[in-house]
Amino acid sequence: MKDLFAMILKTDNYLSGLGIEVKEVNPGSVELVIPLKESLLRIGGIMNGGAIMSILDAAGGLSVLSYGEKSNQVTISLNTSFYLPVKEGPVTVRARVTKKGRNVSFSRIELFDATEKLCAEANGSWYVFR
Repeated sequence: MKDLFAMILKTDNYLSGLGIEVKEVNPGSVELVIPLKESLLRIGGIMNGGAIMSILDAAGGLSVLSYGEKSNQVTISLNTSFYLPVKEGPVTVRARVTKKGRNVSFSRIELFDATEKLCAEANGSWYVFR
């Protein structure tokens, strides 16, 4: 599953530019690592909020696919909270499924900076295709 997710992230036209690496995949959870490269920074040397939300969304989507029984997913909703600016990388993102349904699954995603401070989190729902 780890190799499949790495391939998805490298071949997706949008996500491939973010530099996301798959660290770990287990049924119901994923862990991703993202180098804090200049293209992800905004004025002030902090990580761009849009990039953060894209990465949280990708992690949540992968977490619902991590059971291996679905072929694809699309985001229904994603509620994001930002706590601290991300100034140091690499960034670690951990997503875990909180409720698995037949057609809709829910995930909680946390984003940490290089010092393991929680900088942002999201809760979302994904429609899954079989």
